[in-house]
Amino acid sequence: MPEVSLELFKKHVRADDFADDDEYLTHLLATAEVSVLTSTARTADELRDPETGRLPAPLIHAMMMLAAHWYNQRESVSSATMSRVPDSLQALVKPYRRLVKTDYNASGEDEIQD
Repeated sequence: MPEVSLELFKKHVRADDFADDDEYLTHLLATAEVSVLTSTARTADELRDPETGRLPAPLIHAMMMLAAHWYNQRESVSSATMSRVPDSLQALVKPYRRLVKTDYNASGEDEIQD
């Protein structure tokens, strides 16, 4: 099940008054979800709130921001002069990053590697 509903994402990108891009928007959301979760070096299950089963709101918002960027900037290059903006995507994701590598020992439990 996707972490971000298509309905919410369409509002985010102001595409909620037409359905022509629904398939593409769904693809962008799925790709952004994988990208954000991969950048945390954790699984979705590790990050989910045990009570609600949801991912933290900052990660959900990071997924929407990344997918929206890809929706608005569909190529990897631009002929326009672009200025760097504050790295808000990283600010949303960084607190959830695993900082140390873990390996499983013989009993199957996590073992911290220095």
